[in-house]
Amino acid sequence: NDMNEALHKRQFEIYLQPKCRLSTGEIVGAEALVRWKHPTRGILLPGAFVPLFERNGFIMKMDVYVWEQVCALIRSWMDRYGGKPPLSVSMNISRVDIYNATLVSILCQLAERYGVPRRYMELEITESAYTEDPKLLSERIAALRSEGFTVEMDDFGSAYSSLNMLKEIQVDLLKLDMHFLYGSDPDGRGGTILSSIVRMARYLSLPIVAEGVETMEQARFLDSIGCTLGQGFLYYRPMPVS
Repeated sequence: NDMNEALHKRQFEIYLQPKCRLSTGEIVGAEALVRWKHPTRGILLPGAFVPLFERNGFIMKMDVYVWEQVCALIRSWMDRYGGKPPLSVSMNISRVDIYNATLVSILCQLAERYGVPRRYMELEITESAYTEDPKLLSERIAALRSEGFTVEMDDFGSAYSSLNMLKEIQVDLLKLDMHFLYGSDPDGRGGTILSSIVRMARYLSLPIVAEGVETMEQARFLDSIGCTLGQGFLYYRPMPVS
């Protein structure tokens, strides 16, 4: 009931979660995440509203709003730092967005409106989107990459189709699902699988960002197997832009 008013009153706000170099903790990029600053319910996390917006179709409106906020932010950085922003920012593309025929033109128009080089606008597409219409998705990703956008496969390893999709669809970066290292794993299989994925990605010349890094032990292990970038509570939680 509140979603349209929230968009009109700019209650959706981007938070940034930095991506860091595992060996030094240096910030090398960031992911834009949305928060709903609801006037009576307080700050709502995406899990409270994104699934609903995906079902009722509102997600596209909210995503375009978020993408525009990111472009405005990058533009402000460019103005402040002599034309080159200190970071690229990745933005989430939902399954619903993929089915919108105007997706590519919307992103191109935003880049042109704010004068933002497209290499600074990275697009994260969750792996679950890869299972629904691989042909359409492949066409969208090819179109986005041809326009100069960097495309990341998010949540890699969270579904059964990962390797097949990686064979069929060209992306620029993998975001690794760290759930391999959670829970009971007496035989150390999770670590072996992670090591194999990192090795495979290096053969394919695909950079990897490990998502959900929470302990120094995880960071050291990832660094030891050749993964150079990480994102998670060990380094920074999502935070307001300021």
